Amino acid sequence: MSRKTVYMETLGCPKNRVDSERTIFALNRAGAELVTDETCADILIVNTCGFVSDAKEESIDRILALAEEKKARKNVKLAVMGCLSERHRDEIKELIPEIDFLYGVDELETIVKEVGGGAIETYPDPDKLSRIITTSPYWAYLKISEGCSNTCSFCSIPSIRGPYKSRAIKDIVAEAEQLALQGVKELILVAQDSSLYGADIRESDGLLQLLKKLGKIDGLAWIRVMYLYPALVTDRLLNVFATEEKVAPYFDIPFQHISNAVLKRMKRPETGSLIRSLVKRIRSQMPNSAIRSSFIVGFPGETEEDFDELLAFLKDVKLDHVGAFIYSPEEGTTAFLLPDRVDGAVAEDRLERLMDAQRKISEENLKKKTGLTLDVLVDGIDPDENLLTGRIKTQAPEVDGVVILDAVDAVPGSIIPVRITGVTDYDLIGEAL
Repeated sequence: MSRKTVYMETLGCPKNRVDSERTIFALNRAGAELVTDETCADILIVNTCGFVSDAKEESIDRILALAEEKKARKNVKLAVMGCLSERHRDEIKELIPEIDFLYGVDELETIVKEVGGGAIETYPDPDKLSRIITTSPYWAYLKISEGCSNTCSFCSIPSIRGPYKSRAIKDIVAEAEQLALQGVKELILVAQDSSLYGADIRESDGLLQLLKKLGKIDGLAWIRVMYLYPALVTDRLLNVFATEEKVAPYFDIPFQHISNAVLKRMKRPETGSLIRSLVKRIRSQMPNSAIRSSFIVGFPGETEEDFDELLAFLKDVKLDHVGAFIYSPEEGTTAFLLPDRVDGAVAEDRLERLMDAQRKISEENLKKKTGLTLDVLVDGIDPDENLLTGRIKTQAPEVDGVVILDAVDAVPGSIIPVRITGVTDYDLIGEAL
């Protein structure tokens, strides 16, 4: 009997990617063959995102596309997993009856047992699974917790993923050691709120302790932390970022807004003045650090004055990396019931103005690096541009810019000194010494 062939497509955040990597590892270990071409697979799996409307639409579109692939070939099975199916299981099944298997966010054993029709056996102890890395061989995400216990009014994640649950430090360190042995140079810690790590398992200063232990692992060169919350970035945590050599001086902190009125409606615990103070504290202690943040425009009740305050804040503090999106009403969240929704055209205009301002800020910030010699982790050839690219310590993969390596001959995975010679809106250009 031939082996089952499985195609996995992952949508959404890095935490979803880790879930997919664990799933395909378990399926592969149990006998399935993994393929990267959907037209060659017996089993098509989509790991969905259900965070905002655009993500839901993308997930539905991809499920429908794979449903057409299923129709075109006999005996092909379609499985859907992840946040969207966790939250809207019945609606999805009714909308797309071609789906054979429907799973939520924590059903690995069932997936492994069912999608192979009995041919794939469950791999034990899913909490300690190894993974098949689907990113670059030289960097990988490492999930340190599951769920979220914050009460942001716009967010549906707690209702999808449940309350915050930290993994044990020893399990995280063991997985990090395995990744380092596989050649991973950069470890990227992800969670819904990394700064809360350990609070639920009585680990005092849990993230600090974790970073110190990870910093001792041979082979790892950079450790990056994503998804910090402003109110939990303490001076003790800043000191670890400043003194631990392997920890990147990179702060991914979703501020969401700067207006006190908007932050209050978002049920965020911080104020605009706390956010401004935090930016000053970070830059005072680490002048060469980078701050990345995300913002929501068009939140219910956001006035033009609120938006002007946000725009002025960005122009004043000149954050290194910024992502922004228009508020998406999500049923079941408290923000869904708020009055004074912002007109869609107004929200679109605000988003365009914000990102136009940030594009200019980004280019201005990058120009300050011209002439500097910086260490670059070589990622490899960009398939779209056919150029060798890499990243400096203050650039995260997939969300930030890159260093375009001009006439550089370097081995992917190596860290090399590069002199910065130019910039684009979001990227640096460098040459070998």
